Amino acid sequence: MALESLFNALSDETRLSIVLLLINHGQLPVQEISRMLGKSQSLVSHHLSCLRNCGVVKVERRGKYSYYSISSEEVAGIVKLAISHAAKYSQSILTCDVLNEETNIKGVNIR
Repeated sequence: MALESLFNALSDETRLSIVLLLINHGQLPVQEISRMLGKSQSLVSHHLSCLRNCGVVKVERRGKYSYYSISSEEVAGIVKLAISHAAKYSQSILTCDVLNEETNIKGVNIR
């Protein structure tokens, strides 16, 4: 399902960090994103490719550099709305037994 895949793309910590950087800073080259996140350029490029394929980010080539930005106001709106919702319901989200159980099954701790 495309919707589930979109939310999977946004649920990865590195990809979400990239999206938040782009929302806050506008266009950024991969080198700058990499520096700001403290992650390798190849890892950041890999995640940007996923986000681009999912329609979350777009790329503009200028000479030898590629600048990434959020693809649309709809995408920025979804993320901003999610931030607002998470802030409002953070305690309930963090203590959700179902999410905690799913996280433990996968062997991942998201806190």
